[in-house]
Amino acid sequence: MISANTIVGGRYRVVRPLGGGGMKQVYLAEDLRLSARPCALAEMVDGFTNPDMQRQAVSGFQREADMLAELSHEHIPRIYDRFSDQNRHYLVMEYVDGSTLENQIAAAGGKLDAEHVVDVSLQMLDTLIYLHGLQPAVIYRDLKPSNVMFTSAGLVKLVDFGIARHFQPHTSATMIGTQGYAPPEQYRGKVEARSDLYALGATMHHALSGRDPALEPPFSFPPLRNFCPNISAALAELVDSALAYDVERRPPSSIEFKRRLLSIKIEALTGGLVTNMQAAEAIAQAHSAGKPQLNLPLGGAGASRATGSNAPTVVMASNDAPCPRCRKRIPPDSRFCSYCAADLRTHLGPAQLASPDDKTVLLSEAAIEPDLRPRPAVSYRHRRRSPGRMRIRWIMIALIVAAVGATRVASYLASLENPEPAPPSVRIVPSIPPFGSDDPFPGSDPPEMSDSLSLRAAMLRQTLDTLGYRNVQFSLNGDTIDLQGTVPTQMDRQRVRDMAYLVGGAGSLNDHIKVKPD
Repeated sequence: MISANTIVGGRYRVVRPLGGGGMKQVYLAEDLRLSARPCALAEMVDGFTNPDMQRQAVSGFQREADMLAELSHEHIPRIYDRFSDQNRHYLVMEYVDGSTLENQIAAAGGKLDAEHVVDVSLQMLDTLIYLHGLQPAVIYRDLKPSNVMFTSAGLVKLVDFGIARHFQPHTSATMIGTQGYAPPEQYRGKVEARSDLYALGATMHHALSGRDPALEPPFSFPPLRNFCPNISAALAELVDSALAYDVERRPPSSIEFKRRLLSIKIEALTGGLVTNMQAAEAIAQAHSAGKPQLNLPLGGAGASRATGSNAPTVVMASNDAPCPRCRKRIPPDSRFCSYCAADLRTHLGPAQLASPDDKTVLLSEAAIEPDLRPRPAVSYRHRRRSPGRMRIRWIMIALIVAAVGATRVASYLASLENPEPAPPSVRIVPSIPPFGSDDPFPGSDPPEMSDSLSLRAAMLRQTLDTLGYRNVQFSLNGDTIDLQGTVPTQMDRQRVRDMAYLVGGAGSLNDHIKVKPD
């Protein structure tokens, strides 16, 4: 045990022990070269007497530490440094100041509510999707409640990648993993991506049922609903399938696991107005139809108009022009404003037709009607609504999630497997009144259903407003959504991310949301 104030490696001052056991101990330390930055210092001691075996172990430790240092994901602590001193080996990592999932389970009396477990599992799945998608794939191999940490903002971090195994005695029983959470194939030294899904299922089973698998015979998981009959049948079935002894009976990938878990969350979010089966069927139908293509103009004065349409084509001599309604500058050949979703053709009169024969419209600064100004934002926070009105709002949300959200999940999953070039860059940050307002598109007609980008933006804006996230702004760049703004909790942040995938059709996210408690 290293005593406090000891300087290790001429750079790291030990503050206090954090935990560990066996041949590994972890300490809170301060990096004296970087303004006493807090870090986690893991010390591993080897007991090799054979110099060749020690060299092989040190080489494996250094190689794996270098690999971990290349990982870059918000749910994985960063690796800062590695070094050795005789038979002691050190790994310097990002310090996560928070509690573990194991602590949360104990504090809750042994069980956690299903909504929290689903939200935490979605964050863990984001990490597994990243790790399993690397070339070559990285298998975590030791997913369990004590290795799932939470920052003060509620962000999940997966810690301890089992690097200390290089310094354990080489026996037939040596392996990475924890009894109760490790799958059968891991005991045989054969792991794959679905091995992590077994450990995730065991972790979820423990958190939901209160039954600690480390205290039970290996691979013995009674059906989840035996312990918690009130959880949804779909969630119980998903967890039970992840714990199948035969690896072929488990969900085929972390992506598929997340797809099924998201569809379960849809059912819970809409209060049963959209069932899990309906969401799953919609996702399957959308996935079988292939990834939808956005049919948008490329911009510029030379853009050609769509054939077979009686609508006028909007052209301009200069690069950009202001929207007639919101005054934001937009590409000259836009048919809809990418900020306020206004149909430009409804704001252009006959006098602006440059050529009546082909119905070309010249959009210019002078052509904009002077009384068309952006409407002031209206707060709906304190408006009183009747129960019937609120039910209508939730029904509309349910319809959005079923008709659009499920399709966009399929688009997101398809983009992970078959990435395609991004469509033209279009920024969309509309401010549209929530569902239930008398005129959701004031001053104009709603966008055409064929204009999928404007439709996605309008629906995502309305959904976020309806759920109370009016402080969240977003912009669309093809299938990439940039999120900004503030939310009160980490779970609200995760819900906004889910809506961006489900309703906004995000293929990828740039999340700049800040968690600021009210």
